[in-house]
Amino acid sequence: FGRMQRFPGGSWEERARRMGVEPLSGEFTAGTLHGLLVRSRVAVKTWLMDQRHVVGVGNIYASEALSRAAIDPRRPASSLTAAEAERLRAAVRDVLQEAIEFRGTTLLDYRDARGESGAFAERLRVYDRAGEPCRSCAGRIIRIVQGGRSTFFCERCQH
Repeated sequence: FGRMQRFPGGSWEERARRMGVEPLSGEFTAGTLHGLLVRSRVAVKTWLMDQRHVVGVGNIYASEALSRAAIDPRRPASSLTAAEAERLRAAVRDVLQEAIEFRGTTLLDYRDARGESGAFAERLRVYDRAGEPCRSCAGRIIRIVQGGRSTFFCERCQH
């Protein structure tokens, strides 16, 4: 999933201008997030993974953040209230900070820069847990496909 790319001259600045807000920065506020969400009718999970909106939120972390925020990943992004945008903002930050603290998520062969497996997989609430009980409410974890990617959510907590 990773790659390195060289950007000659000022081409990086041009590319960076087309990228979304950094979720661990002070710019990632509930107001900013809600203002961006209300402009789109795509499913919130698909929206969240689009690097033009928010950078660094991949498939695993999008499912996990939506679970923690108790938001159905199929909902149109524009349907989220300001309060839900605040819950989502907090959940995205928490998930990313925890993932960093636990060195990422090893599901198959991922290793960090020191060659160690990431331990965040042990903390996953919904991702790759289809058919299992939710750790919060004992509801069933569902797997669907959105934009060609697996999405996992609790049928009870995330309605």
